[in-house]
Amino acid sequence: MREQAGLGREAGLAVRWNAAAAAVTLASQLLQILFLARWLSPAEFGLAAVAVSAAGFLHGFCDLGLANALVQREAVPKEGWSSALWATLVTGIVLGLALAAFSAPLEAALRLQGLAPLLAAAAFALPGFGPASVLQAHLQRHLRFRRLAAAEILAAVVSLAVALAWAQRHRDAGALVAGLIALGAARLVALGAFSTLELSWRLNLRDLSSLSSFGGYQMGTRALDFAVGNLDRLLVARLLGVTATGFYTMASQIALRPTALIGPFVGRTLLPLLARLQGERTRMAAAYLRSLSVLGFLSALVYGLLFGLAEPLVKLALGPGWEPAIPTLRILSLLGFLTVLGNAIGNLTLAMGRAGFVFWMNAAVLTARLGGVVLGARYGLTGVAAAMSLLMALSLPIDLILPRRWLGIPVRETAWAGGWAALPAALTAGGLAALSAAVSLAPWLEVLLLGVSGTLFFGAAAWTLHRRRLRETLREIAGKLR
Repeated sequence: MREQAGLGREAGLAVRWNAAAAAVTLASQLLQILFLARWLSPAEFGLAAVAVSAAGFLHGFCDLGLANALVQREAVPKEGWSSALWATLVTGIVLGLALAAFSAPLEAALRLQGLAPLLAAAAFALPGFGPASVLQAHLQRHLRFRRLAAAEILAAVVSLAVALAWAQRHRDAGALVAGLIALGAARLVALGAFSTLELSWRLNLRDLSSLSSFGGYQMGTRALDFAVGNLDRLLVARLLGVTATGFYTMASQIALRPTALIGPFVGRTLLPLLARLQGERTRMAAAYLRSLSVLGFLSALVYGLLFGLAEPLVKLALGPGWEPAIPTLRILSLLGFLTVLGNAIGNLTLAMGRAGFVFWMNAAVLTARLGGVVLGARYGLTGVAAAMSLLMALSLPIDLILPRRWLGIPVRETAWAGGWAALPAALTAGGLAALSAAVSLAPWLEVLLLGVSGTLFFGAAAWTLHRRRLRETLREIAGKLR
């Protein structure tokens, strides 16, 4: 009982500090989008997005899949931490050199003039990613969420400042790459300063043998995961051109930004806590359902508003010239909602040590998306977005079946926990979209008035349709924030 209360307190602390970090990160990234959309053309933005995506793909290999393995294993010797950090540093350096060396061939293959210098510059971000992940894992393992959140906040602020300073001075695509490099460097320095990890000059692969199986799958999973999230941008660049990539990237940046923030937020909180409950199936099942219900509620609210306010939001945040991104943004809102719910099953799978299953599942998703994007590109940007959303919806049965198989949770309970707020969100999204098309107000006023109205309507609809579940979810959120 005392252990359960202790885990509850740690969960509450994790939620509060990760929420603070997520809020600051979201604000910094929205400000970056707000300014860069006005200082860069869609073509420049698209070119930079391809470079950042390529570096991000290699990012998945930088930590050798060791970060989550270090959190998930019951015990890791001191020597293992040192060997893991130095091994990931060497890996990052090698990958950075490889990206710089192949920058010109990649530019030729994608037929994107001006891509090579951006890729060569982005290579400088890779060496720090792996060591930062090891330091993050050490803080997670010891539940030092306050220090972890402080490091993330500092890195987000530094990245924003560097990106905006570069864009204001140069007004070119290098702003996004400069922000990426600054993010990696600041994160490594901050995590190093806040970490209590005692390092030695030791690099012995035998120290990592107990982590290699889980870590190998994790490395592949990370790469596949990033490919799943970014392959569409690279294919759009190759099939539809760099300007279309700019519109698509901006729409996906806005639509999937909550996912990109909630995903790590959930992982840093849910994974270490579930990992501590590996031998207690009943408690793990209850914790998973509570977390899924909160995720479903928050993501339904966010994406219901985003769908309904897409047009005035794009006009307000991005300015003139970005209107082609609006239909794509609306379709990708569905993808974002489904992706947030999928993050929960991913963390449950890792907490149970089933990294191999995650790898093969992501490989199947990547293969399906490859074909879906190619077929969808025949119908332009909206075709690509629709294909991505449809494929994600078709994968939902897996998210329902696995909790039943591993934890004995009935499919109906899992579906209800994740989707109970979907109907209020759909009603909110449809109503806001109709109102937005009918009124003609200044974009800022339209976002403000309709945003407040939509939030109130969502709450009223959830109260009317699912009063008991709403009370339980709000009580869960309040308990974690206290």
